[in-house]
Amino acid sequence: MFLLAASAILALAGAASAHSFTLHNNCGYSVPVFPGTLSPGQYYGLAIPSGWNSRICDSADGGNCCGADSMCEFNMDSGGLAYYDISNIEAYSIAQQIAPADGSCQTVTCTSANCPCSQAYPVGDESGCGDDAPVKACGDQDFTITYCP
Repeated sequence: MFLLAASAILALAGAASAHSFTLHNNCGYSVPVFPGTLSPGQYYGLAIPSGWNSRICDSADGGNCCGADSMCEFNMDSGGLAYYDISNIEAYSIAQQIAPADGSCQTVTCTSANCPCSQAYPVGDESGCGDDAPVKACGDQDFTITYCP
């Protein structure tokens, strides 16, 4: 099972797959996602369309990705790059990691509400520590998101 923001679900409905994302639950418990759960140890593959600009979050809130959720945010195929970050602006809800598939770009990991700005947007800080430091860019456009890395 997986969760994509509502806009992403609509975008996936008619778009060709250009990217592969893998969700991995490394937690010792199930992670609530819409429309079900990601069991401990489970991997789930997602086909992501070209130009996708949205979020993946750990919540069963109907695909809204708003409220008290940590989020992985992506802007795919923007000037030939994929931009990505971990956002805890609304709240910190789970440890997570975004890893580019080929390992050629920076992996970001946040395991607490006090992650450094180089790794995630802090709770309540929309400025990204004043310079959007949490946002990374990469030419590789396939990713693995791991919960409880």
